[in-house]
Amino acid sequence: MSFDTSIPTWILLFTVIVLLVPLIAYAPSYAQKLRTNDYIITDFGLSDTNTPFITVQGKAGGSYDASVGDEGYQAYVFKTDKGNFMISVSEGEISPYYSASHLLTNDIALSECLDTESGRGEPTFNQHTVEYRGHNLNLTDVNQVYAIQVTMDDPDDECETGEHVSKIYSQMSK
Repeated sequence: MSFDTSIPTWILLFTVIVLLVPLIAYAPSYAQKLRTNDYIITDFGLSDTNTPFITVQGKAGGSYDASVGDEGYQAYVFKTDKGNFMISVSEGEISPYYSASHLLTNDIALSECLDTESGRGEPTFNQHTVEYRGHNLNLTDVNQVYAIQVTMDDPDDECETGEHVSKIYSQMSK
């Protein structure tokens, strides 16, 4: 008994292309490379609903630095009259992962240790604008904002979280 293995090459090639093209096309075309204009702040404040916002040149939350993998993330920081809040953008399964935190650290400087706790807010993105939508924040002022990169290391006596500011892309004050 013998098998006919003379399937025309073009049929085999066509089948492989039909199966692989959707997989390649499905890969996210955004967020694979950091676009720094997504973190260049042009405006900030409180919206009509007392929601803190940051406006950037590029697409807010539209990219992140994939080279840091799970060892870091980008973040937007709001310093307000009721505390400091942070929205992070990091590598996710298929698209960026977004989260909101209450930032206990007051100083934002290179190599500064960041101390955070779960936030009462939710990150929202709309084109050039990112907002920290919180419940009963009762904010009356946002006085300073930052766009930063955070890298994570092993926690130690000097930094219990192991999270440090590694870059400041931009900042703006009133």
